Amino acid sequence: MRPEDVPRLFQELAREFADVTGMSVAATGSLARGDHRTGPTGDIVSNLDLIHVVADGADVPEVRAVVGRTMRRISDTFRIETTSVIAMLPAFRLAGHAHYRISMRPEWFCDGLGLGSEAFDRSGRDEDDPGAALAWMMQPVPYYLAKATILDPTTNLAKARRAAMRLADRFDLEDMREGLDDLPGSLRTLIAEHDITPLDSTARYLATPTHPAIAQLVRDAVFVEGMGLSSADSMVIMLPSAPN
Repeated sequence: MRPEDVPRLFQELAREFADVTGMSVAATGSLARGDHRTGPTGDIVSNLDLIHVVADGADVPEVRAVVGRTMRRISDTFRIETTSVIAMLPAFRLAGHAHYRISMRPEWFCDGLGLGSEAFDRSGRDEDDPGAALAWMMQPVPYYLAKATILDPTTNLAKARRAAMRLADRFDLEDMREGLDDLPGSLRTLIAEHDITPLDSTARYLATPTHPAIAQLVRDAVFVEGMGLSSADSMVIMLPSAPN
């Protein structure tokens, strides 16, 4: 997909989900932020990331089926890999500082839950609870560090460093900027110096960063924290079908 196709993609998503009920759907990630990656040919190489918010866990199987059918059409039409995550409404409301919440494009493709535009606001102000904001914003750093233990270390370590820089810039953390070569050490120092209670995903990684299953342990913890579901129940991934 070419960068100039992004507006048409969002228009098509709004059309596809126009009549959907029982969930609210928005884009998140790099395409939503407008900082997606392109390859040597100029084609977009970033995934399309969507968040589907549901009110009741009993709705998850049906939502997965609807999402699968819809995203198959989108993935094949635009020749783009799509990653959809389903989030339970209580977890979505509590995760106001989660990376996927901060990255959301501030409009719904459908708003079957009636969440309104205020749902794009973070839960609580940073100055009111800076420890909670710091805990949530450091979450992507151990997530990508853990992921790098099993998959594409170069790319995932770079993502961990970018997440650390976003954290440093947001809270003016000079020690974090200077500690990119030892991110686990930098996270431990940040937690100690700011008296932060880390999220379970961060604590799990820092306790055993070389555990053989650390990538899956951290991934599952991240999904439960942010989505209220395991990664297996939450994620729906679609690759473009092979050309005929």
